[in-house]
Amino acid sequence: MVWFCSQRCMEGAMDGGHAVECAAMRRYFADDPDDAIRENGFVQFSALHRNCGKAHPEKDEPLDDAEEDEPLDDHLPYLVPTAADKANTIARWALDGFPWREYCGDFAAEAAAGARRCGLIPASATDETIKKEVVRSRMNDFFIQQWRGGDPTPMAGATYPLGALMNHSCEPLCACSYRLELDATRYPTWIQEFRCVTDVREGTELTHAYVDASDWSNHRRAELLDRYGFVCDCPRCPTNDAGEPVNPPPTCPLPYSKSGVAPPLTPEMTRKDRDAQMARVVWCQEACWAQVALEHDKRAHVAVKICADLIAAAESAEEVSVERAKAEKAADLLRKLKVDPDSHENLQMTEPFHPCPTVPMRIRALQMASNMAMIEQDFESSLRLGEELVETMEAGYRTRWHARIANELVRLGGVAADGLGNDESAVEKYREALEIGKVTCGRDSWVCERAKYALAVLVGETHYDTD
Repeated sequence: MVWFCSQRCMEGAMDGGHAVECAAMRRYFADDPDDAIRENGFVQFSALHRNCGKAHPEKDEPLDDAEEDEPLDDHLPYLVPTAADKANTIARWALDGFPWREYCGDFAAEAAAGARRCGLIPASATDETIKKEVVRSRMNDFFIQQWRGGDPTPMAGATYPLGALMNHSCEPLCACSYRLELDATRYPTWIQEFRCVTDVREGTELTHAYVDASDWSNHRRAELLDRYGFVCDCPRCPTNDAGEPVNPPPTCPLPYSKSGVAPPLTPEMTRKDRDAQMARVVWCQEACWAQVALEHDKRAHVAVKICADLIAAAESAEEVSVERAKAEKAADLLRKLKVDPDSHENLQMTEPFHPCPTVPMRIRALQMASNMAMIEQDFESSLRLGEELVETMEAGYRTRWHARIANELVRLGGVAADGLGNDESAVEKYREALEIGKVTCGRDSWVCERAKYALAVLVGETHYDTD
């Protein structure tokens, strides 16, 4: 049974081809009654159906047991996975260690076979067609999300042809945001918007960040290679005098782009695959970077290793006090750590990393410490750590114009006003959040609406509604 939030929502889903999916869903559940298979498989098949349904619309055939009044595949939108398709698929694949680098291999064949069996893909679509559509969707689709006070909230998924034309840069000229337009069409539509975060000369290529630009370049490059198939050579990533990438990520069977995560090893791996996987894991560890780059500063090398362990322990802690204590200790060590400005020369690099690998470590530690202090109602510490977090984020992104910073400023405004009664500090935070949020999130975003409401309550400022 499927529940819709409104009649309008149901009509939109039906016009989008939900009736066809329902028929296939019934067959799929009948053939695969196991709950885990349902959750992990059907969302993938559904996305494939939507991606491939218009490959050969003139040859589309009705489902064997479809009712005469059920819409056929040519009624489906092209390359527009539902929110469940996108969010659930990504979550399940991450948990199962889905091999992104094998995305065009056995998985496509297995998914195509299962989708054909339950009628999700037209019989006229070849395996090669399916493979191409999977790759095209994976390379060009967008994960629609909004900042609403915590981590970004997933809302839906879609492909935006114009947005997909924009290339990546770790120092992007544009910020991407989404706005739910209720009046543009008969049904609600997510509108994608890009805004320049700096002055741009005519003729300059517009770019946006495919990954978190505040992260260490090793992590960014690994994620970009695993998902998009390229090694970034933008101005913030290490290159040689010829502009070619220096120290590119080692290729590996399964994706791995973050430190502090268990190596994705499987019993089926050959010795060669395990060695390749571990080479990537080692390449992504800040402690391994420090061992080479800071080889002449043993104290700094050891400090980085201790901080990495503390952050990993904090992220897995079950008690608020434990998470805060470990995160604060890591933040304190990283705050005092002085990295040799010439350490990159030990890695045969012509210039340092942007940012230094310890900066994203500080961001992770400070974010946990400030949040846990707020939960423990130690608002003074939460505000102090949060202000340091904002400064570190600006260093990580090399700009203040980022939705994550605006979102954090809204939280700090609440800590200052509601926790400490410091209206002056709160107004300063909310004004800055509104200024940044209008560019990075959109005027009608939660960040801006929350900041405008708070300013109206604190100082009676209402002119922001119309500027």
